Amino acid sequence: MPANLFAEVSLAIEFAFVHKGASWCGQAILGTDSRLLLSITITGCMQIGMMVSKMITQSTADLSNVSLQVRFIRNLYPPETGTTESGFLEGEWREGRNIIGVNVFKRSGIGMYKLDATMTANGDTLPYYSGGANGRFLDKDEVVPQHLVIETTSGQRAEFDVEPIEEVNIKSVNGGSGVVDLGDDLVLEFDVPAGVENRNMQVSLLMDVMGVRDWVDIVQFREKERVVIPASAFRHLPGLSPISGESYLRVERYKVSPAIHNAGVGAAQVLSLSWDAVPVEVAGKRDAVYGISVSDEMTSEKGTMEFDITKPNAFLGKPLSSGKKFALTSLSVRATKLKQSRTKTSSSSSYYGSYKVTTTTTTTKTRKFPTLPDEFWEGLVDDMYDDVVQTFQDNYNIELIPVEQVTATPSYQELETIDDGVTEVEVSKSYKNTKNLIPTTLGAIIGSVSSTFASDRVDARLIEELDVDGLIAVTLDLEMPWESFSLSPRLSFRVSGPPNGYKLGPTIYAQGVVWGNGVELDSAKAEATDPTDILNRVVRKDEIIRALDAGLKELEAKEQEFGYDKIWALQE
Repeated sequence: MPANLFAEVSLAIEFAFVHKGASWCGQAILGTDSRLLLSITITGCMQIGMMVSKMITQSTADLSNVSLQVRFIRNLYPPETGTTESGFLEGEWREGRNIIGVNVFKRSGIGMYKLDATMTANGDTLPYYSGGANGRFLDKDEVVPQHLVIETTSGQRAEFDVEPIEEVNIKSVNGGSGVVDLGDDLVLEFDVPAGVENRNMQVSLLMDVMGVRDWVDIVQFREKERVVIPASAFRHLPGLSPISGESYLRVERYKVSPAIHNAGVGAAQVLSLSWDAVPVEVAGKRDAVYGISVSDEMTSEKGTMEFDITKPNAFLGKPLSSGKKFALTSLSVRATKLKQSRTKTSSSSSYYGSYKVTTTTTTTKTRKFPTLPDEFWEGLVDDMYDDVVQTFQDNYNIELIPVEQVTATPSYQELETIDDGVTEVEVSKSYKNTKNLIPTTLGAIIGSVSSTFASDRVDARLIEELDVDGLIAVTLDLEMPWESFSLSPRLSFRVSGPPNGYKLGPTIYAQGVVWGNGVELDSAKAEATDPTDILNRVVRKDEIIRALDAGLKELEAKEQEFGYDKIWALQE
C-alpha cells in the first residue's frame, strides 16, 4: 500500500519527481529554520520515480530510530476522482471501503524505512507495498477497532490500538447548488451524528499539481451543522489552482492520539480519519496570497534602522492575535570581527646606473574593539530580553512563562548550546543559559534533519510540554565595521506555533530581521546613563525595539486585511 494513502503534508519549498508507476508521499524537514524547509510533497501524495523512491527508502529492524504513523481511514472516496492513489490501486480502491495502514519514516535523516518485521492488525497480515508503507483494505462494514502488532526480526515488539472515527455526512454545498466559487464564501452543511465528540475537520479540493491530480487542503475547522468558510481561505492555497469545472470536494474528520515516545519506538502517532467526498462545480477566480512581507526604513540623527518581517500565508501562518501564552526559548547576543587587520602593499623603483632597484613596502593596520567586562555584555542581553518581552506584551497582551521553566523541559535538552564567552575576537552571550531553537552551526543543522511527523518536531514538543501557544527565539548579531569603533546590529527573530492540524508545522506567527548602523563607542560613552548602558547606546537598542514594534504593527494590519483571523477562527 503506497505511503501516499497515509502520509502527512508539509508546505515550504516543493518539488516532486514524476515517474509513471511509482507513488510516494511524505515530508522531510531540514532543520527547524523555515529557510531550510524542504518538502517532498505538496498535497496528500505526489508521484516519485521508482529509482528515487528506492534511494530514500532503507531497511531496518530497529524501532528506536523510526517514526511511525498508524492510520485507520474510513470511507474511501470514489475512484472517479482520478487521483494518483486511486489510480495506482485500481481494482482495490473502491468507494466506501476502509484502510488500516502504517507508514514508517526516518526520525533522523530524510526518507522512509522498510521494516524487517511482520505487521498484523486484528491477526491479519498487513503486506508491504512501497515507500515504507504497509496496509490492508477493509470492507465497508468492517468499522471495528484495530489492534496492531509489529514484531521485528531483531526481536523488538510494538503494539498500537486505533479506532474508527465517526462518519462524515456532507448535507449540502452552498445551499445545494454544488458550486464552489473561489471568490465567494463556501457554506457547508452537515448531518452531525448524535453524540459526536471528534469535531476536528478539514476540507479539500481536487487540484492538478505538476501533472498529478490530488487533494489540497483548504482550511481546518470545527464541525457545526452549518459552517461558513470565508472566501479568503481560497486565497491562501499554497500557490496552487483548483481544477475548474467538474471536480470533487472532500471533508475529513480526524482524531490524533498524542505522539508516543516509549516501548522502544522513536516516535509514533495514531490517526483516525473519516472522509466524505461529493462532486462539485468549481468556478470563479482568486487573488492568491503567498504570505505577508512588511519592510520599512526609520531614520534618526544616529543613522538608519530597517526592518523586514514576514510570515507564510494562512496555511502555515498563524495570526499574532491568536496566541496568549508564549515561551522565550532563546535569546543570544553574538559579536564578531572585533579584531580586524588589513594589509597594504606598495612598490617603488629607482635606478643606479644600469641597475634597477625595486622596493616593496608592506603595511599592516590592525583595529580592535575595546575589550569590555562581562557585565557590559550581560547587561545588554538582559535589557534586550526585557524590551523584547515588553514589546510583545504591549502589542498582543500575551503572557511569557519563566525562562527557567522552559530550560527544564526534556525536549529543550536537544537544542544547540550557545557557547558563552568574551574574547578579543568575538563575544557570545545568552539570556539565562538559553539554547538556540534555530540551529546555527552545520553540525546542528545536519543533526536536526528529520522526516518525522509535525507534532514530533522539537517546536511542537516544546509547545506541548510547556502548555503554551508559541515559542519566541531571538538573536542579536553585532559586527564591527572597519570604518569606525561601533557595532552594527542585526536582530533576527522567529515566533513559531503548533502544527496546523496533524499535517503542517511548525506554524509561524512572525519572523524577520531588524538591522542598521551602530554608534561610535566614544559617543555612546558620553550619552550612557551608567557604564552598563554603553553597549545599549552603541547598538542603538531603543531604536531596534522601535523598529521591531513598528514592523509587528504593520504585520498585524496586513493579517486583518488578508483574513488570517477569520480563517483561524474556524478552529475555535
